[in-house]
Amino acid sequence: MAVKQNGVLATFTPTVSDYTNLTVAANNNAIATNGWAMYTCPSATLTSAKLVVANNTGGNANIDVGIVEQTDVIQLDALASQPGTPSNYGAFTFPSGSPTNYATSIVLEYGNESGTFQVGETLNWNNSNRTPNAQTAVIHYVDTVNKKLWLRDMLHPLGLEVPGDTNFTGATSGATCSAGPSYAGTGGTNGHSGVLRFYDSLQGTLFLQNREFRNNLDYKFLYNNDANENREQSNNNLNRSNGRIWRPVATTVTRFAAAGNTTPATEFIDATGVEVLVSGVSQIAAEQYLVKQKQVTDSNTFELTGLVLGSYQTIFVSSTAAVSFSLIGFEETAESLS
Repeated sequence: MAVKQNGVLATFTPTVSDYTNLTVAANNNAIATNGWAMYTCPSATLTSAKLVVANNTGGNANIDVGIVEQTDVIQLDALASQPGTPSNYGAFTFPSGSPTNYATSIVLEYGNESGTFQVGETLNWNNSNRTPNAQTAVIHYVDTVNKKLWLRDMLHPLGLEVPGDTNFTGATSGATCSAGPSYAGTGGTNGHSGVLRFYDSLQGTLFLQNREFRNNLDYKFLYNNDANENREQSNNNLNRSNGRIWRPVATTVTRFAAAGNTTPATEFIDATGVEVLVSGVSQIAAEQYLVKQKQVTDSNTFELTGLVLGSYQTIFVSSTAAVSFSLIGFEETAESLS
């Protein structure tokens, strides 16, 4: 097996290491966080490593460490609050586990439609508020009854914040629709989309690989197995660790409309067209922790050794103190079954 990366694979310091995203103001674009999915094993790769935690904060610190396979853990709302008040979460259909299983909470409510849109085709429109003006998304689900297009893979997360009447066109079907002040009831949201790693139908939990996330990998390109996915291949840990991007899923979205913006509860669309409400979002599930609230005394280090990661498994770390997390190890190209 050929070595891909070696040495320091990732670093992170809670409350100090910032991330950003495309929705924050340019003059306030550095966002601090306590927890971070600091390293993801690339595709066709095996990673062996140890995690070193150094505490030089002047006081004792508690840390959390886990191995996760998602960026966002999305808890669906209570069954009594869901459409049809089903008896269990198995009533909702969220295909998961494949690179082509997606989930989304991004919706365009349209009018003035012509033709029939197709699931999987690219939707094109212009938005003079964005650069470039030409915006795109992929149609995930078509609800012709309620005149809604559920979208994923937005070019820009604020692409549906349009300045006026806007026409949308399906790249394959040629179908068209419109939204804006001339079309009552139309609007669009700044929801989220990504690959759905797993749907826990017992607990009602979505494990999402958020498209708007970047650690050592750019999640826009997950499963492509190329230089875009594995964005640093020259052992430059600074570039690998410090280009952090994340727009976490929230329990509300902003709905942009000519009548005024609102913040409705987040809803993910299931495969049968059910708009499923969300009640909470976190970064890690209870069963994914390796250590939780482990105390590291001041002026000491803690090592978690023997870590082995397969493709798309991720080291998550968290602390309220500014301890230093360093993942040290090597990556090897994984052998595939013949």
